[in-house]
Amino acid sequence: MTRTIVCSDEQKEQLRQIACSTSAGIWRIKRAKIILGYLEGKSVDRLVLDVRVPPLSVIKFVNRFAEEEMTLFTTPDRNPTSREASVEQILTFLNHPPNQNSTEWETLTVNYVGISFSVRQIQIIRELIVSTTPFNKNIIAREICNKFGLYQPNGSIRLATVATILNRMDMDNVIFMPKKPKMSRNVGNSTRKSRFIVCNSEDETNYLTIENIRFSVVMNKKDSELWRNIILHYHYINTYRMFGPCMRYLVYGKVTIIQPTTTSTTENTHRTINEDSDKKCYWWEINQTSGEQLLAVLSFGAGAWQLSSRDEFIGWNNEQRVANLRYVVANTRFLILPWIKSPNLASRILGGIIRQIPKDWEDRYNYRPILLETFIEMERFTGTCYKAANWIHLGVTKVYSLYGIAQKQQVSSKAIYVYPMANNFRMLLCRNNSTKFHKVHCGLAPGMGPASAERRR
Repeated sequence: MTRTIVCSDEQKEQLRQIACSTSAGIWRIKRAKIILGYLEGKSVDRLVLDVRVPPLSVIKFVNRFAEEEMTLFTTPDRNPTSREASVEQILTFLNHPPNQNSTEWETLTVNYVGISFSVRQIQIIRELIVSTTPFNKNIIAREICNKFGLYQPNGSIRLATVATILNRMDMDNVIFMPKKPKMSRNVGNSTRKSRFIVCNSEDETNYLTIENIRFSVVMNKKDSELWRNIILHYHYINTYRMFGPCMRYLVYGKVTIIQPTTTSTTENTHRTINEDSDKKCYWWEINQTSGEQLLAVLSFGAGAWQLSSRDEFIGWNNEQRVANLRYVVANTRFLILPWIKSPNLASRILGGIIRQIPKDWEDRYNYRPILLETFIEMERFTGTCYKAANWIHLGVTKVYSLYGIAQKQQVSSKAIYVYPMANNFRMLLCRNNSTKFHKVHCGLAPGMGPASAERRR
C-alpha cells in the first residue's frame, strides 16, 4: 500500500532536474522518475514497466519519500548493478568525450535487448534524434537498422526491436526522445468493436464432424482485421499486437454434420455487434467458394529471451542462446472459436500446424524453426491437447525477475511445453555459428517424433 505524497513546486522542479540528468547516477534518475510518475497518477505496474524497478521497490521508495522527501536523494542506499555501472560509464564518457580518434569510442559498449552499442553508435543515435524533425521514432529506428546492419534473416529490418531499445535508452537517459502527447484509447477500441460483424445466437453449435482442416496465413488487411477482432473478443488475453518475427493463421475446415441452432447457419446473417445485448455474439465466417467454416485462430512469434527449464533442456550456453534463439518459435495464441465443438479438434490442429509452419516460416523469414515452445496458464487449462500432439512438458515458469516473492505468488505460473522440429535439435541449437545452418531442413525422420527424441536425450 502506497502513501499519499505531496510535493511543492520547488521539489517538483528538483525532481525534474534529477530525472533529466546524465550525471546524477542511475539510482537517483530512476527514483525521481518514480516519484514524478506517481504524482502523475501512474499505477505501480505502469512504473515497473517505465523504470524497470521491482514493484516492492517502487512502493517502498514512494512510502519513504512521503516521510523523508528530498533528503532521500542525498545518499544511495545500494551499490549500482553491473548494468547500471556500464550505463553510468557511458553517460560520464559522453558528458566529457575524448578526442574522436580515441579507441574508447568503439570499445566502450552497453547492451540492450541482446545487442551491444558502442559510444560512437549512441552518439550517432543522439544526432539522428536531433536532426529528425518532426520527431518520428519509426523513422529513427529504420535509419538505425540500416546504418548498423540490424536485419532479420529474411532481410527485413528489426524495426520493433530497435523501437524497444530506443525506449530503454530513453529510460536510462542515454538518449532523450520527445514525449508524444497522450491520446485517448477509448475511441480506437470502440471503432474496432463496431467493425466486428457478428451473429447473435442463444445456443452453441455442435459440429460433430470436421474434415479437411486448412491453415490460411494472414496476409491481407481483411484477414488481419478478422484475426485481431476474434482475439479481442474471445481470447482471455485480448491483446493482439505482436513484435518481431510472427505468423498468424486462420484455421478453416469442412463441416459435414451440424447440430441445428435457433439461428439458421445457412442464412449467414451478419449484424453489427450490440454492446448492450445479453445474447452471445458469435462470428459466422464461411468461405463462399469452398463452403469452409472458420474454426480457430493461431499465432507464432519469437521465443522467450531466457527460460531456465527450456535452456537446460536444450543444453546451450549464453553465447549459443544469443546466437540461435531465433530458431526457437513460440505458439503465442491458440483459440478455437467457442461455438465450435468437435472431438480431438485441438490436437488435430496442432498436428497440422506443426507440419505446415516450417515451410511458411522459411518462406517469410528464410530459415526454419528448430524448436517450438508454448505456455499454458494452469488455472485455466490442463494442456491436454498439447500432450496429445506429443509436445513435451518441461515444468512451470518462475515469473518475470522484476517481481519479488510476494508478487510471484500472486501471478499464476504457466506450464512450459516444447516440440523439437528436428532429431538433432540440440546439436543445431548449440552451434556457436548459426549461419552454418541458416537454411537447414528441420524435418523429423519417419517415425521419429519428439517423444522419441526425448528418449534419446
